[in-house]
Amino acid sequence: MLESMYVKNFAIIDNIQIEFKDKMTVLTGETGAGKSLIIDAIGLLFGDRASSDLVRKGENKATVEGIFTNTTETDAFLKDNEIDLDDFLIIKREIYENGKSVCKINNEAVSLNLLNELGLMLGSIHTQFDNEKLTNPKNYFDFVDTDIVKERLVTYSNLLKEYNKKNKEYQTLLKNELENNQKLDFLKYQFDELKKANLSAKEEEDLKEQLNLLNNYEKISSNVGEFVETFDNNNILDNIYSSINYLEKAGEYNNRIKEYKELLEDSYYDILDTYESVKQTISKLDFNQNEFDEINDRLGVYSNLKRKYKLNTVELVDYYNNLEKQINSIENFDYIKEELEKEVTKLKKDVLDVALEISQERISQAKFIEKEIKTNLDDLQLASTLLEIKVVSNKDNFKKNGIDDIEINITFNKGEDLKPLYKVASGGELSRFMLALKAISSNKFKNKTLIFDEIDSGVSGLVAYSIAKKIKEIGEYAQVLCVTHLAQVASSATTQLNITKQVENGRTITKIKELSIDERISEISKMASFGEETEASINFAKELLKQK
Repeated sequence: MLESMYVKNFAIIDNIQIEFKDKMTVLTGETGAGKSLIIDAIGLLFGDRASSDLVRKGENKATVEGIFTNTTETDAFLKDNEIDLDDFLIIKREIYENGKSVCKINNEAVSLNLLNELGLMLGSIHTQFDNEKLTNPKNYFDFVDTDIVKERLVTYSNLLKEYNKKNKEYQTLLKNELENNQKLDFLKYQFDELKKANLSAKEEEDLKEQLNLLNNYEKISSNVGEFVETFDNNNILDNIYSSINYLEKAGEYNNRIKEYKELLEDSYYDILDTYESVKQTISKLDFNQNEFDEINDRLGVYSNLKRKYKLNTVELVDYYNNLEKQINSIENFDYIKEELEKEVTKLKKDVLDVALEISQERISQAKFIEKEIKTNLDDLQLASTLLEIKVVSNKDNFKKNGIDDIEINITFNKGEDLKPLYKVASGGELSRFMLALKAISSNKFKNKTLIFDEIDSGVSGLVAYSIAKKIKEIGEYAQVLCVTHLAQVASSATTQLNITKQVENGRTITKIKELSIDERISEISKMASFGEETEASINFAKELLKQK
């Protein structure tokens, strides 16, 4: 339930604080005074998108802050999203003139999507334009789908995704059957060719290294020989060894020189090892023409196959491995087809079973809603209404929300045939039909805020009384805020907030005030008599308020 709301620099609203009460509250006032702005502000608290156009002229930021009663549902939501709990649920929106918008829950910044999720738990806003939902049969699922259906739809959706994936695989298999049979010989040829080649990326690198060695044999041999000759002719090792002896003798008298001697000695043995290794290398160096030719031939195999298949060696090895799988798949086609067909058949049955469960639940709920709507429409001066809500199933057509279509066929006039709701209902009839739907589900809105923005537009007389009574009934279950221009609806409310606009310091601002009983008589009197208080309209207002 919305306890209070603070609004600052929001369009023509300068700075107002509104305290809200439970049951039914009406917002009244002249057209353009700002009633819809109050609803828009609440919409922002529910997660509606903000526009910089809403920032009051001359200001850089608009602020809307609402305090809501905590519920078990909202507490669980905040806990799941690691938002601190408080004595109340506080939602704040800040809209900047540069287009930036900030959402906060209990003083923690959150995304608009997260706020929107929370908003669905706080309440809903219904305007006369929402009646357009009734003109599109795709929206009828919202009316008949219970929590049970929504749970089963999750299972259905997962199964359907799995079925579609497997069925696509199966259909592709069937489509490629003829083509694969024709391709088998070619695949086997490629497989045999690559198998015979026995390619390996490591072998290719080793061969290139060996070829590089053979190609540069003379340079390597010459330089290594010069290295050995330099060492031998200059007695480099003997000289280093002799120099170590000198340092050893001097080190007897100086620890630092002793350390240098040890370092040089270590280096001497490293150089000696390197020298011996190089000598062994040159002794093994030998140019073999046959080996040279064999390596070139083998690398030619790699080069030719890479050019032929337009793949590098690693890709050729992968392609070879994949060829084996393709050949195996074609040669075992019948078995694979049979197994895949079994999987598809089972998955289809699983999807259909869940879809049929959903259909049965919808049929049951449709019958209940049909009866309840009829009762509520009787209360709303549509007693001649005949109504049929049908769940039409097609077991061969899996859609994202099941196998069903929902049809609402109706006639508001005795003796006329049933026709689709969206074809026969007038605006006033659609409003009452939607109100009947809200009345059915009003017990689900306990501790929530239901807002009706001029849904009584275009009605009068006895129908207006009926709508007022029905909205008041809903207010016994939920907090109801209702924008109205009808005296009958205004008089039925527990609380009446009147919105006016006035000019202060050359600027138009919106004011809001909770009316006393005498002020309500005056305001309702004006509503009933084109803005003028008369003795008759005052008496009419008093009579209306007595009946509430």
